[in-house]
Amino acid sequence: MQRLKPAYEIYKRLKWDKECVPEGDFVVGYEDRFLGILEATLENFETEEIPFHRIRYFKNLATGQIVWDREKRIDHITSNYSNPHSSGDELQGSSSDDIPISSTKSKKKYLKLRRKKYLQKTLNEAREQLADEIRIEEEHVKQYEDRMREVEERLKRFQELQTC
Repeated sequence: MQRLKPAYEIYKRLKWDKECVPEGDFVVGYEDRFLGILEATLENFETEEIPFHRIRYFKNLATGQIVWDREKRIDHITSNYSNPHSSGDELQGSSSDDIPISSTKSKKKYLKLRRKKYLQKTLNEAREQLADEIRIEEEHVKQYEDRMREVEERLKRFQELQTC
């Protein structure tokens, strides 16, 4: 499970990586010791010398969308928590619960649900296979008993013919 990227890496990406970051101005939501959560533009953030450990979120000013949130564990900038259906693992499958994963907590919940479904499917297949094996074994036992009866009947007829 990948960890949430630290705030300073997101800050550097927003400031310098114009190819991967959506266009627009970003706001830094940070926690002030006395005033609570405050917002500042990236330029103001640099001049105020706010430590990175106080950053709580980054928000796109144009859309109002939070692109990184420490508390909710959202990271849309580095795409660490992309939808697991993009990978070709064995838990892949299309169902009605396919949702984009944007946080660690939701990814864990999603993977837990997929594992549970996969294990349930495997368990059902194993039960069906066991039922088939039991049915086949019972058929073999019945065939064996039928043949043994036939042999016993032949032996009786043979013995009757010898006594006559």
